[in-house]
Amino acid sequence: MGRIIAGILCQLIIVSTVNAQSHISLGGGYNQSIYYCGLPKSTYYTTFRPYDSYLVNISYKKDVAVERNNMRIGAQCEWKRQSAYFYYEDRRNGDTIPSGIRYDLNIIQLYVFPELVVGNPIRFVFSGGPCMEYIVSSKAKGIRLIDDERTEMEETNNGDIKGLYVGAKICIGMEFPVYKDFYIIVYNAYSAGLSSKYGRLQKQMKYFNCLDINLYATLCYRFTPNNKTINK
Repeated sequence: MGRIIAGILCQLIIVSTVNAQSHISLGGGYNQSIYYCGLPKSTYYTTFRPYDSYLVNISYKKDVAVERNNMRIGAQCEWKRQSAYFYYEDRRNGDTIPSGIRYDLNIIQLYVFPELVVGNPIRFVFSGGPCMEYIVSSKAKGIRLIDDERTEMEETNNGDIKGLYVGAKICIGMEFPVYKDFYIIVYNAYSAGLSSKYGRLQKQMKYFNCLDINLYATLCYRFTPNNKTINK
């Protein structure tokens, strides 16, 4: 039954977007990642300090045939850098040996969404939907405890943070016309992991990637595919 319903919905979307306007966009901007560690503070002291980072993305959207002409569906592929400093103290025996490591992660995110657009000529834009992220590579640099000694380290893809995980994303923005079929959208976006990244840090420290905060702009182009006149 679920497959039948999904099939019907897909057909309705295809029918409603035939000969509809399409939109392609390139964007880039700012990213900050907020982490949380679940270890008890009375026994361990841990903190994540986020670093400012950046992202680039490409999106494809298509208008949906509704009465007000204010709906789109789309997909986005995004590359972003997540950067944070992890500080750790073990307080169980009263004598602390602190350690700290900076992590820089290169991540690919796939995001699919419906989009609501309101206003003219400056328009309010809102979208939300599921996203999936994969850690392409990671770099760790700092101080690690090895046999109760502070040891400087610099490692690539060391297994501390890795994997594929899913989440949800919402975007709020303003759309501004530029020239003819070109326009710009400025977005404020939030993505939250519904599952944690894998790796040694997640198992030992019970950390969670709580939230990514994005501020970015996209340059968009509007066009109608297969726009041909049929002669009878």
